[in-house]
Amino acid sequence: MRIQAARRIVDLGCGANPHPRAAVGVDAFREPLHRILGKGARLDAATFQRLGVPFVQADLASLPFRDKEFDFAYSHHVFEHLPDPKRACAEMCRVARAGAILTPSIFSEVAFGRPYHLWFVIARGPRLIFLEKTAFEDRPFGEHPELASDTGGYRATPKTNPFEMLLNDADWYRGREKMSRVTRLLRRYWYSHSWVTEVNFLWEGHFDCTVIRADGRIE
Repeated sequence: MRIQAARRIVDLGCGANPHPRAAVGVDAFREPLHRILGKGARLDAATFQRLGVPFVQADLASLPFRDKEFDFAYSHHVFEHLPDPKRACAEMCRVARAGAILTPSIFSEVAFGRPYHLWFVIARGPRLIFLEKTAFEDRPFGEHPELASDTGGYRATPKTNPFEMLLNDADWYRGREKMSRVTRLLRRYWYSHSWVTEVNFLWEGHFDCTVIRADGRIE
């Protein structure tokens, strides 16, 4: 089932921007703890009333919905944050008939990873695989540009990740350098939801989930 054909959609991990066709938005956090390094909107009833989407605060590993209550479950860049993605995958299958999970690709995690992203994610056929990141694998190229309290924008530091500079996502170094071929490629892949930068996993009925812990345990 495609999301366009779904009548009733749940957005799992909706943040402050639920899918425009969502019947319900779900998030575990009201505060923007994992959204743009803490910069973002607090989730409250008034926000969702304006959007016309009911909000439910719930852990994605324990959803307060009936079996197959939704036609489609949508989750955009959320599962890489979850401490127990296997249970969350099982809950997603329980409450919906089909769905989509979007996460950063392994390339994106290596190049642009965040400290609150816990997993490398791989899709193979009807199976989603979560590889727990180790400290050695986390942010090898440096940190995200710091938020500047005076301007609200970003500023570079000696620890700034050079991939962030190349992507130039927030135009924070505009005018200082000519856009390189690498930048053009990164931006093309980033904004097109290419497999290079993003996992787009579609499922219907059921899918399998494998979790591989940093110590080698397989769940």
